[in-house]
Amino acid sequence: MELFAAETINTAVLAKGILVGFGGMGPAIAIGLLGASYMSAVSRNPESAKFLGQLFVFVAMAELFGLIAFASIFIVK
Repeated sequence: MELFAAETINTAVLAKGILVGFGGMGPAIAIGLLGASYMSAVSRNPESAKFLGQLFVFVAMAELFGLIAFASIFIVK
């Protein structure tokens, strides 16, 4: 009867892995969508290329969420 009670499962390690996985996947999708939207806007109106600085601000904001997810793995016990 003791087939399944051999080891305890450490769920904190699993939680950290899921946190980093989804925390890195979200900003990657966001940055891809931002880049695609910027390229679409520039191809329609070449004068909108001057808004590249604003794109970098939005990319930095999206990347911040990934960094917050990475930093939060040190909080999970």
